[in-house]
Amino acid sequence: MFDCMVAVEAAATMTAALSVLVLIIVSKRFLRILAKAIEGEVSGQAIFLLLGLKIVAATISLLPSAAFLAVLMTLGRMYRDNEMSVLASAGAGLARLYRAVLVFVLPLVVVGWYLALNVLPWTEQQTRKLYEIEEKTADIRGIKEGKFSESSDGATVFYVEEYKERESMRNIFVQSDEHNKLGIVSSDTGYLKVMDNGDQFIVLQNGTRYDGIPGTANFIITEFKEYGVKIKGKSSKDKEEGKPPEQSIKSSQELVQSAQPRDIAEYQKRLAVPFGVLMLGLLAVPLSRLAPRAGVYGNLFAAFFIYIAYENMQRIMQGMVIASKVPAWLGYSGVYLLMAVVTTALVVRSVGPRWVAQLIRGWVGR
Repeated sequence: MFDCMVAVEAAATMTAALSVLVLIIVSKRFLRILAKAIEGEVSGQAIFLLLGLKIVAATISLLPSAAFLAVLMTLGRMYRDNEMSVLASAGAGLARLYRAVLVFVLPLVVVGWYLALNVLPWTEQQTRKLYEIEEKTADIRGIKEGKFSESSDGATVFYVEEYKERESMRNIFVQSDEHNKLGIVSSDTGYLKVMDNGDQFIVLQNGTRYDGIPGTANFIITEFKEYGVKIKGKSSKDKEEGKPPEQSIKSSQELVQSAQPRDIAEYQKRLAVPFGVLMLGLLAVPLSRLAPRAGVYGNLFAAFFIYIAYENMQRIMQGMVIASKVPAWLGYSGVYLLMAVVTTALVVRSVGPRWVAQLIRGWVGR
C-alpha cells in the first residue's frame, strides 16, 4: 500500500513537472521554427509537425530531471506532513523507503531505455527528413501570383502572372545568372515537375530564351516548345543549419557497432536517460532528508545545484570522449560512479556513521 501511494503521487508530480519543463524548453525551440517559417524556410503545415517531434524529443531527454524532481518533492511533502515520522515509528526504515521509490523508478527506467534507444533517434530522423523536404520546396512556396520571387541561392528570379496549381502557370518570366552570363526565359504557360531524385523544375512551354552578357550585343535568342528551369536548393552549409547532428539520427544498433568517438559519445548520451532516472531517483531519497523541517521546497536549492553539476559533468565527459582524452568506458560511467559516491555519502549522513559501522561489523561477523 505504501509503495503504491508513493509511486502514484510521484507519477502525478512527475507529470506536472515534466509538462512545465517541456513547455519551457520547447517554447524556445518553437520560436526558432517560427523564425524559419517567417523566412520561408518552413511551411505552415510543417510547423506543427516539427513542434510535435520537438515535444517528443524534449520529453524523453527531460525524463531524468522530472523523475528526480518528482521523488524529491514527494518525499519532501511526506517529511513536511510528518508522515515519515509515523512510518519510522511503525518500523519502516530507509530500506523500506528505497523499495517504494524503486517501484516508481524501475518501470520508468525500462520505459526510458526504450524511448532513448529507439524513439529518440526516430524523432531526429523524422525531423531531418522534414527539413530536407521543406528545403526542396522552399523556392516553390515562394512563387506568388503577380510578384517577383528570388530563389534561395539568389541566382534565379521568378515571376508568374497566374499560378493556380502545380499544373497551371501563365505568363512566366525567369531570370538566371550563371558564370557571369545572364539568361532570361519567358513563356505563355508552364507547370512544375518533380523528378524521381527530388529535383524540381519549372517546365516552360512555347517561349523564348535570351542568353548573353549585359552591356554587349552578343546575345543568343532561342525559341522552344518546352524548356526546364531547375530550382536549386540551398548551399550545403545552409542545409545543415537547424538540422539534428549526423550522430543523433543514427540507430542505436549502428552506434553500438561503430568505433568512432562521436558515435560512442552519442550512444552514451542516450543511455544517460535510463541511467539518469535510476541514479537521480536513488539520490533524491537521502537528499530529501537534508532539511526535513524546511518544507517541500526547502531542499530544492541543494538538489538544483547537484543536478546542474551532474548535467555539466555529463557534457564535459562527452566532450572528452569525442576528443579521445579519456577512455570511452570512463565517459558517462565516471559520472555515475561519482553520483553513487555522493548518494552513499548522503545515506551515511542520514542514518549516521555509527549505524553504518554496526551494519558493516554485523556483515563481517557472519
